[in-house]
Amino acid sequence: MDWYVLTFAALNGVLVGAMLGGIALGLSLIFGVLRIVNFAHGSFLMLAMFTAFWLQQLAGLDPYVSIVVAAPLMFALGYAVQAVIVAPLIRRERALVVEPISALLLTAGVYIVIDNLALMAFGPNVRSATSAIETGTVMVGDFPLNTFRIVAAVVALAMAGALALWLAHTDTGRAIRATAQNRDAAAMSGIDVPHVYSLTFGLGCATVGVMGCLIAPFIPLTPQVGLSFGIKSFIVVVLGGIGSIAGSLVGGVVIGLFESVASQFVATPTAAIFSLGLFILILLLRPQGLMGRK
Repeated sequence: MDWYVLTFAALNGVLVGAMLGGIALGLSLIFGVLRIVNFAHGSFLMLAMFTAFWLQQLAGLDPYVSIVVAAPLMFALGYAVQAVIVAPLIRRERALVVEPISALLLTAGVYIVIDNLALMAFGPNVRSATSAIETGTVMVGDFPLNTFRIVAAVVALAMAGALALWLAHTDTGRAIRATAQNRDAAAMSGIDVPHVYSLTFGLGCATVGVMGCLIAPFIPLTPQVGLSFGIKSFIVVVLGGIGSIAGSLVGGVVIGLFESVASQFVATPTAAIFSLGLFILILLLRPQGLMGRK
């Protein structure tokens, strides 16, 4: 194996992994606070990508500029989904279970509804957005790296760092952390737990709204595009450690790096299968994930 090719694959794997970590960031936040797997996570990503696409078609906005519209829009949509659809289920079942299992089926239903509404509205045709940023490469040493991937990876890292600082140093962030640790104690301390739940769900969707605009210029857009990213995000979150912001990035980099390097030896679909094997192996050795706590 040529070491140049292997190193080039590793660098691309790190970029793709950081991008996956950024996409999974919101899912990890929701999972860590609400203890609910948001199966509609990929659908929100798809909606953000369509938002970037249609804002470019109708208003001429660059997909990167569309973030200022898509992120608040996804926040509002996520807040509404939690407050109107998920919250009544949690209230109704709180005396039966701590984290209602039926909420998993509920978010799966939200995913089915959103994806099929998008299919009805936009059709199955593949679309793509373009950006004013020059499509091409940036030379890092002797290695040409894709510009769009670099931007997505850097923003994902910056967003994760900003979110971690916000959770650690603001009153609202501390309320979210307190609710994640013990919702009953948080409620007795005067924290509005239902509002925190809705706020967290909205934040999780806002982060995926940002990432949707960032990947729109180089990922083909269809109503089904969110499914594969949603599944991969779940793997990344569990691998990195549920509720861990750093774990989302580490899990994403591990998966991206492994698949990119493995694809130099086997076909890409086979490399994806091998990454699932790595996922299972790591969880057997460390069930709480790479950055999670027991």
